Amino acid sequence: MLERRIRRLAVVSVISTPVLLTIGLGPGRITSQSLTLPEHAPVRLHPSVVVSPAELDTLVQAIRKVRNAGEWTEEYVTVYREHVAPVEMALRRRGVDPVTSRKVAWPLVEHAAIQGLDPALVVSVVLVESSGKPTARSPVGARGLMQVMPFWAGHWSECGTDLYDIAGNLCYGTRILSEYLARFRGDERRALLGYNGCVRGTNTPNCHTYPDKVQSLRRQIQAEWDRRPVETIRLAVSE
Repeated sequence: MLERRIRRLAVVSVISTPVLLTIGLGPGRITSQSLTLPEHAPVRLHPSVVVSPAELDTLVQAIRKVRNAGEWTEEYVTVYREHVAPVEMALRRRGVDPVTSRKVAWPLVEHAAIQGLDPALVVSVVLVESSGKPTARSPVGARGLMQVMPFWAGHWSECGTDLYDIAGNLCYGTRILSEYLARFRGDERRALLGYNGCVRGTNTPNCHTYPDKVQSLRRQIQAEWDRRPVETIRLAVSE
């Protein structure tokens, strides 16, 4: 009886996290609420059941795992809805397929946050540089989403060495952009020129227009986020 319940709860606690992460906020709240007893509620065991302290501790830990999974799921969905979904929708509206958009959005938001960058700026650079294609390669050898040059590979160990890897490329690209912003004391236009290899305006034809393209797209994306946040969230969570 109790032993069977303990085993059942242990199984539920193991499978609940991936299931809850898949189906989202509602079930997480239900799980948390259903396992919360009212204050001062009596707890009774059948008189014929002899329960050791160790068994009770196992039961309590199993319940806590399920409850915490529900609370963590709610936090997970909140982060997705408020920070990741808008990036995902911006990519999709500009022709990036849904699967790639989702793969790109999470690490983009994460690495933008690590470097203190506006996600709207980073997603704009991604779209201008590669149209959101992780396998993009330029004639001069720049690679991946943010068109990182090969000589950067291995420069930061935490970013790895594969510039076609989505998270790795975003790790490098956001770090490089952040360094240029620091070098030019927050002057975004000059930082973007530096990122594009256009500090002196001689490396790429018409490269002086690069900041205008990025900043124009950034304004469009930001306007979308400001204007229709409810729709963006609904579209993202429903899929």
